[in-house]
Amino acid sequence: MSGLSAVAPRAATSPRPSSAEGTARARGAGLLKPGIVVVVLIVLGLFVPSVLKSTFYLGLLVNAITLGIAALAIGFLAHQSGLMMFGAAAFTGSATYLFAIAVTQFGWNAMTAAAFTLVGATLLSALIGALVVRARPLPFAMLTLALAQMLRSLVMVTDFRPITGGDDGLALNFSGTFFGLTQAQLSTPEGFWPVAWLALCGVMLLAWAAGRSRTGSVLRAIRSNEERMRFSGFNTYLPRVLAFTLSGFIAAVSGLLTGLYTAFASPELLDFATGGNALVSTLVGGISTVAGPVLGALLYVVGQDQFGATGHLELLTGLGVVLVIVAFPEGIMGFIRNGIARLFKRGAHAVPNAPVKKGADHAAR
Repeated sequence: MSGLSAVAPRAATSPRPSSAEGTARARGAGLLKPGIVVVVLIVLGLFVPSVLKSTFYLGLLVNAITLGIAALAIGFLAHQSGLMMFGAAAFTGSATYLFAIAVTQFGWNAMTAAAFTLVGATLLSALIGALVVRARPLPFAMLTLALAQMLRSLVMVTDFRPITGGDDGLALNFSGTFFGLTQAQLSTPEGFWPVAWLALCGVMLLAWAAGRSRTGSVLRAIRSNEERMRFSGFNTYLPRVLAFTLSGFIAAVSGLLTGLYTAFASPELLDFATGGNALVSTLVGGISTVAGPVLGALLYVVGQDQFGATGHLELLTGLGVVLVIVAFPEGIMGFIRNGIARLFKRGAHAVPNAPVKKGADHAAR
């Protein structure tokens, strides 16, 4: 048809989402179901005192949580940067002392003192991290251990006794409430449980999110080959300082919980034995997941309770730790994780490939 032109209207098309948007959307959808499960578990955990009627065993769980958070601080730093902290007590103990000094010397209420404790301990961690993260793993471990012993000697200096309490320590009697809980309520396992449980869940989620971040990926790459990362143009110093600072913050949460629960700060909190308990818990549970150190702390606390009843606490504890570390080099949680991965892999190989029909095969060709 001359002079006439028929133009077919174009169908309206919506713009295709970019690959970055699609990836973000897929990632969000993938995290939705696990996120719901985590929220449900957190809520269910608040009802543990209603199920576990024994005050004694609930007290063991509270002790396991405070120890588990300190162990998580060690495990997070070890997994992300390959640096093992022998002196975790320097950060847990200093946090307890900061809280005690804020209450006894400044007269602050519990909430203000707690905020001061976390901020002060985090700044202290950043300062120390800036000085020690350049060290190799073994010197680094010794430096953190020496730091803890130095702080222990510092609080026992006679001139500082009016502030630190010296050998006798500091007994706390803080005013106000901590998230609506009085000091009397916080001193019981039942009253303290919500604080301890939510603090544990919070630091575990924080450590998990930090590990999945870009900085976490860079940290693990630095741990594998620092020289290669440096030649590739990456800053290998700042990420390790950030990891050390976060580890110190997590340890400070453990120390703050100790101050709130026991209302007492003593030089023993800065001793190697205190940090050693957290270190052993980390090795028992494993560092490959955020749950590993917490599981190790639970087993360690329960084991100490059971072994103590026999009268051979040190012997049985040492024997048990050696057997667990030899049998499970990656920790108990690492063993469980590897076992689950093998089961899924075996199940995937066991599923036969779906048969392809001849017609479909011919059409595909």
